[in-house]
Amino acid sequence: MDLHRIIVVFLVTGMVNAINVTSHGQQSQFEELKHEVEDLSRSLTSALTYIHQKLDGTSVGKQPVAFSACLGSTGPPKTLAPHQPVDFNSVIFNEGGAYNFHQGIFRAPVSGVYHFAVNFMCTPPGDCWLEIVKDGSRLVYTYASGSEHNVGSTEVNIRLEAGMGVWCRSPMTQGHTTLHPEGKFSCFSGHLIS
Repeated sequence: MDLHRIIVVFLVTGMVNAINVTSHGQQSQFEELKHEVEDLSRSLTSALTYIHQKLDGTSVGKQPVAFSACLGSTGPPKTLAPHQPVDFNSVIFNEGGAYNFHQGIFRAPVSGVYHFAVNFMCTPPGDCWLEIVKDGSRLVYTYASGSEHNVGSTEVNIRLEAGMGVWCRSPMTQGHTTLHPEGKFSCFSGHLIS
């Protein structure tokens, strides 16, 4: 019987050791799997963020697009004929180079949502009207009384496809609008939001 007990104790001890070794091995494997799942989760999150940005039309590392330009010349007031674009010729900022100050036109270099704003000072005696247009179609417009040096302003958010143009012009079909040219009172700005 003593031999029988010794064998049983030996077998039980061996089984306990085997269970401990297996348990310890499983613990190590569990920790390795846990770290691998965490790494995969971070990679998946990064990949989903990249895909979401691509679907929204934004991309990783996209260059900023923004501009601000004013009427900055001295001399006579800037008189606009009907539907004449305003060439805001004193460029303050033109990140991305999308604003052409010779024509006064911004061309979207990438598709996305943009914000545009215009403010202007009217030169007496006539009233002033300005509109922001997208490829020739009015988005918004504003007015300033010409009884004194009054100001007008407006702004808009709009989705543009790459290559579309946005500019300011006189909405008048007859007559003219006269803007104050000095002191950078009349300015046009825009930037890519997303």
